[in-house]
Amino acid sequence: MLIGICGGIGSGKSVVSRLLRNLGYNVIDCDLEARLLMNGSEDIKRAICNRISSEVTDGISIPDRKKLADIVFNNEDARLMLNEIVHSALRERIREIGRVLGAKPLFVEAAILAESGLAEECRYIIKVEADREERLARVRERDAASDAHILARMRSQEKEERLLAQYSDRILTICNGDKDVLIMQVKNLLKSI
Repeated sequence: MLIGICGGIGSGKSVVSRLLRNLGYNVIDCDLEARLLMNGSEDIKRAICNRISSEVTDGISIPDRKKLADIVFNNEDARLMLNEIVHSALRERIREIGRVLGAKPLFVEAAILAESGLAEECRYIIKVEADREERLARVRERDAASDAHILARMRSQEKEERLLAQYSDRILTICNGDKDVLIMQVKNLLKSI
């Protein structure tokens, strides 16, 4: 059973994922898996070099993530192209892990669950929400990023919000705020699924 964990930047997806791991559940961090794929796959590196920018990688070396982020979060076509390059390999990797686990639930944390095609494969989707100002403050502190950079990333995730609407019958929402309340919400959610 595949269960998605999604939410915009700074919403608290990683906190929910960490709670689930601490409770003994298997959780895949799609950003980490995508990074491993980009670093390890010659095909993906060549595609990034040829289709997005040779300044990011020469097709052999590990992509410069900061340069890549600067490009894709400010250029919608480049972002869509990167997603196209990485997402099919990522979905196959998740399927492999799912086959190994068998019937055990597998949680996948992804900022763009619907756009990546993973939402289609999820029985349930846990959507983590938080106040916009709180999200800005978290990311500012975590990444030492400017508000302009954070807002650009938030804007790049607006399409995801629209796409998620088609899965509303499978979405379970968690509001991230107080730690104790969050833990209670996660435990209650686990009982319901």
